[in-house]
Amino acid sequence: MKRRLLALALTVPLAAPLAAAAGESGLVTFHTKCSRCHGEDGRGQAIFNTPDFLSSKLDAAAMAQVISKGRARMPSFATRLTPDEIKAVAAYIKAGLPAK
Repeated sequence: MKRRLLALALTVPLAAPLAAAAGESGLVTFHTKCSRCHGEDGRGQAIFNTPDFLSSKLDAAAMAQVISKGRARMPSFATRLTPDEIKAVAAYIKAGLPAK
């Protein structure tokens, strides 16, 4: 029991910086790879008929699949982004596209 508490005590302080790094990675990836078609605010662009991320019903895992495999006119990003980048940008989008 004491070992578990010690492990938890050591892990929790590390979680916030890792989450922040993932969020920042998602932000950078979104603004360099996604915003051109999906808009800086993630609300989509009529000219491309892209979806509004803020009203998307997809969870982060489903969104990561779409990013990876593509859908309709959206190309696959599996060869352009690493799996970690795909997860980070999906998490960033699902977090409501926090401000830059």
